Formats: sequence, structure tokens, C-alpha cells
Amino acid sequence: MREFEKMNIGQGIDLYVLPTDKFKTVSISYCFHRDLDEYYTYNALVPAVIRRGCEGYETIQDIESYLERQYGAIFDVGIQKKGERHILRFSMDIVNDNYIPNGDTAVVAQAFYFLNRIITKPVVEGRGFKAEYVEQEKENLRNRIEGLINDKMAYSIERCIQLMCEGEKYSRYVYGSVDDIDAIDNVNLYDVYRDILATSPLDIFVIGDVDSLKLKTILENSLDVKRGAIKTIPETVIKKVGIKPREYVERMNITQGKLNMGFRTNILYTEDDYYPLMVCSSVLGGGPHSKLFINVREKSSLAYYAFSQLEKFKGLMLVGAGIDFDNYDQTIKIVNKQLEDIREGIISDKELDASKKSIITALKGIKDQPGQIIDYYLGNVISGSRKTIDEVIESVNVVEREDVARVCNKIKLDTIYFLRN
Repeated sequence: MREFEKMNIGQGIDLYVLPTDKFKTVSISYCFHRDLDEYYTYNALVPAVIRRGCEGYETIQDIESYLERQYGAIFDVGIQKKGERHILRFSMDIVNDNYIPNGDTAVVAQAFYFLNRIITKPVVEGRGFKAEYVEQEKENLRNRIEGLINDKMAYSIERCIQLMCEGEKYSRYVYGSVDDIDAIDNVNLYDVYRDILATSPLDIFVIGDVDSLKLKTILENSLDVKRGAIKTIPETVIKKVGIKPREYVERMNITQGKLNMGFRTNILYTEDDYYPLMVCSSVLGGGPHSKLFINVREKSSLAYYAFSQLEKFKGLMLVGAGIDFDNYDQTIKIVNKQLEDIREGIISDKELDASKKSIITALKGIKDQPGQIIDYYLGNVISGSRKTIDEVIESVNVVEREDVARVCNKIKLDTIYFLRN
């Protein structure tokens, strides 16, 4: 796979283009970078309000009609948390001009003009957004935040992270806090939106059978935004020493306990040790081949599910298990035993090979999904990594048992969180 061609548009805007004939569509993502600061709830609300309408397309119905006329183009917005930064994304997938039967060769160019209009010319009312849209989206956001509790597994993971990272920006939920929502109105939200447009670093990714220089020209002609002094997003704080593990128990009317153990890996995503760490997490709890699956779920019948996952931008490893309430102590003991075995290099050839194959299969799968390709390289932009997907695959391939044991010794237990009856 070819790599992205990077072009600077000026004013804190970078264009990344991956010319490829692998896909019949062209995928575009505008990614605004924000610090995960006290306005994080505002950040989460802005894309939802913007998607409601713009000049010329004042309602969702108007937008849907336009997309249908553009041969079923797909438009979406989103908010992501990557380390201690917020990413506001505005994305489109459109049919490549080459596959349009009537010879229309302006669909891709029109997508850029449409995105510019959506992002820079929202429906306004007085000195702010349209109040009706803001109030409706505030309620939707409130429901989304409060609705997390209905997914007990996701809720327990989020609570473990919040307690583990208490006092750190990473503890803030990606969709914000209900405590902030009432104070938001159409005027102060519009002020935050204007700051996003003027000061946020902006990365624009394009994947498809396109000409990079033509896209640069189209973007320069279509993007109508007044930029100011571009903010520098602070680096995410990752390494932490002198950890004293803490335990938290939360009670709720549930039938299955949710155990979560949060670890500090003390390893940066850009370090060579990150690749053995990937294998370490997979050996521990990356699937049916893993120690947790075999020893906690199968042999001991202690867990309905058991997994390990990495949060690479914050340097965390999370272990989760769904267990009976009485199996709390025994499950923790067995999880710690699996980690101790890995630290001592007690890893079978089967475990090592299956773990590496699982990771490599997932990495190869990224190359078949434009959205995932963009997400991977957005991660590289954030971290400063220059590793291609193929280079990561090669780095994982050469990981040895001793490497896994060595990095496992860097991992420190920080927090145990248990959701029970």
C-alpha cells in the first residue's frame, strides 16, 4: 500500500492524500484537534449541532436530499478521544468520479464544497446557533451520556478509567458531562465553535483514486475559514511511577459482576517496546488463545468473558471479566498469576504464535477499510510515529518471548474496580 502524501495548506491545516484504485469510493475526513480541557462537553456537542443544517441545507431532510442526488453519498460527524485530546471529525464517502455513468466529474469537488458549507456556515440565530437545534442536541447528548449505564460492561470500563485517571484530563468522558449541559446555550456554544474553527489544528485525510495536486487546489478554493493563532495541543501524560494500587467497589442492581483492572504500561506508543506490549496484551487476554480465556474462563469457569486491551495513546492496559460476585478474590488471584507467568517468560510457542497472528490479522484488516486507514494515520499524526501498517506488522512478527517478558515487567497495577450487587 502506498503512503499518504502530505501537503501543508497553511494556517495549521495539513492535507493527507492516499491515491489508490483499491476502492471505488473517495473517503474524506476533516479532523479538528482540541485539548481535552474544561470545554470538552461543548466540543462533543458542536458536531451534533453542525450536522443539523447549514446555509442552503437548513434541515436534516435538505441534507439527505442533497446526499441522495450525489449518488448516495454518506456524510457523518463524530467525536473521539485519543489520549488527552478531542478529535472532532466531519466525514464523507462519495462515489469516485470515474464510476459515474453519465460522465459527471465534479462529485468529489462538490463534496469538499459541501463539507466547507456544513463546517463554516451553520444555521445561526442572532449571535448563536439555532436555539431549537441546540436544545434538541443537548437532550440527545444527555441521553447518550446517561445511557452508558445501560451497558454495564462499557460503563464499568469507563468508571475504572475515570477512577484510575482521577485528576488527569483523560478521566473525562468522550461525550462530556451531564453537569455541564445545562450551562450550554446557543450563544456560548457558538463562541466555542468559532474558537474551534479559528485556532484548532486541522488534518484533512483523503483516500481514493484521486490526483493529489488537484485536491490541494480544490481544497484551497473551497475552504472558507478565518484562522487565528493555532493552538498547540499539550502532550498526553503517560508514564507514572510510585503507583499504589487502589480498589473500588460500586453497587448496583445487577446479576453479573463486572471486574476491571487498570494497569499503567509505562510504554509510549512510539517506543520499540510497544510492539512486544501488543503481543503481551494478546497473550494475556486477546482472544480464545489467551491465558485469561483458557485459565479464567475455560479451566476455572470463573468468568463469562475475560479480555485484555490497550489504550495506546494514554499508556494503559485494561483487563476485564464478567464474574459471579463471590469469585472476585479468586479471579484477581488468577489474573495476577497469568501476569507473573508472562513476566517469567512462561509463554508457550502456541500462545506466542497465535497472539502475533491475531494482531497481524487485525492490522491487515485495517487496509481494507478507508475509515480505519484514516484512523490509523491520524494516530500517527498525533503521536509523531512514522510507522506504516506494514512496518508495524514486521515489528510484531519479530517479537520474541523474552521481549514480551521484559515489557510485562514494566506494567504496574493501578486500579481495581468491581461493579456488583
